[in-house]
Amino acid sequence: MVKKLITDLLTTGIKKAYSAYRKSGGRKTSEIVKESKVPRSVAKSDVKSGIRREIQSKIPMKNFHINSPHLIKSKRRMIIRDLNKLK
Repeated sequence: MVKKLITDLLTTGIKKAYSAYRKSGGRKTSEIVKESKVPRSVAKSDVKSGIRREIQSKIPMKNFHINSPHLIKSKRRMIIRDLNKLK
């Protein structure tokens, strides 16, 4: 059951966004806790917001609205699903 829970929560979009977040200079939860001396829950929310920003950057800047007709319907669904899982 634990494996199913992990695979349901981590999609490929979230994994790619996390790796892009780390490459752009984002810190891990443990690094934030050690350096900033904040609770783990605050550090996790910081990491989630960074991942959410990376996912939102996949939306074309010209048509930033999520309901834009220029965005492919399946891609829009995947982006919305990933954003909702990070709430």
